[in-house]
Amino acid sequence: MNNAMQNARYHDTNTMIANDFSYHPIPYFEDRQAMKKNYSRKLDLNLYCIKRPQQTCFIRVTNPDMLAWGIEQDDMLVVEKNDSLSLGDLVVLEVAQQMEIYEFVNHNNGEFVFFPLSSKAHHIKTNNWAELPIIGTVTNTIHQIKPRKNSVKFAA
Repeated sequence: MNNAMQNARYHDTNTMIANDFSYHPIPYFEDRQAMKKNYSRKLDLNLYCIKRPQQTCFIRVTNPDMLAWGIEQDDMLVVEKNDSLSLGDLVVLEVAQQMEIYEFVNHNNGEFVFFPLSSKAHHIKTNNWAELPIIGTVTNTIHQIKPRKNSVKFAA
């Protein structure tokens, strides 16, 4: 795609955002050089994180046991309903009226194996994953950097 087409597409997207949303995209800098050039590119996190809005939901993590997967308590997961799975996908299931996260780890001899991210849940083996109460697959994690408690603060 040439620069003229990219600029037109970018302009159309920004016009759509300005007309449809009550907020404006935030300035986006890819590196220090772009900042020095006063680069006016914008980033809309909704467009970046959500590809299919009608099939997407957010789930706040309450389980502290998922650090090995880079997921911390209070992170926000972007979860999208899909018609297919890939090995390694993180899948959100509704189990006993709670959301549980599993990793799709193996498919062997017609059997699908899901490993729980929580130490309190059990693995799942099934011949038909479509029968599981799947909410969707995790596409993004939104992680807040929390201020350190009892830290010394310095004024500029």
